[in-house]
Amino acid sequence: MEADRSSLLDQEVASKVDGLLTRSAMYQVLSAFFLYPIDKNLSMLKSPEIQEHQNALTLCYEGIDDGVELKRYFREVQELGVSTAIETLQSEYQRIVGHTMSKECPLYETQYGAAHVFQQVHELGDIQGFYRAFGLDISEVEKERCDHVSVELEFMHFLLYKQAYAIENHGDEKSQICVDAQKKFLKEHIGKWVPLFSVLFARKAGEGFYSAVSALTKEFLRLEMKLMDVKTEIYKESDLNQEAVAGASDECLSCASSEDFGEE
Repeated sequence: MEADRSSLLDQEVASKVDGLLTRSAMYQVLSAFFLYPIDKNLSMLKSPEIQEHQNALTLCYEGIDDGVELKRYFREVQELGVSTAIETLQSEYQRIVGHTMSKECPLYETQYGAAHVFQQVHELGDIQGFYRAFGLDISEVEKERCDHVSVELEFMHFLLYKQAYAIENHGDEKSQICVDAQKKFLKEHIGKWVPLFSVLFARKAGEGFYSAVSALTKEFLRLEMKLMDVKTEIYKESDLNQEAVAGASDECLSCASSEDFGEE
């Protein structure tokens, strides 16, 4: 009986670790999608394991969501990513993002909700504080600011991966440190601005691969925050710190509503 119980516990741990690694990989994939498109950043779309990853990701939210929308957006991203020439994706990315900081859909958190430069500096310092607490620094290769959407998504990938490692090697205490950091980073950063960013990015994209990526990102984050029971205030377009942004009705943000993300 004792051996059977031990075996069951081992299976539970392995299942939990697999789920964490699956969610971690999804953050990493989305992080790559918001960088300039090169083959390396899109390689997951051509992986023979993509269907397996999609199914495993859906299982992570079993009991809280049927995963229908997640599967649909995932499939659209995969189909459009494979069928669209890399040169077309590069052209589309440049059109959406622009050669300077985009005013319609900025890729940087501190362009959202920061009333003045001093508040922006404070926010940047807070984000850097999260990274440094885990011994991380910004890559010299990508050379992006710490509040770039890709960098923040990459950080969540790291935290989930580290949690999985802690469960297997260090126990509950160190695992919980990673959980607490995930919840706090979602509540204070990603969960506040990326839903709005996804809406704006999709609007600028219009259709095609990047519109599908935006929809997938928004749905994935909705499920992540529901899974982790994170409640936060989500920015509306009036919080965007850009004078030249076209107005959007609240209906545009309905799929990233406070209700969906658990705002009190």
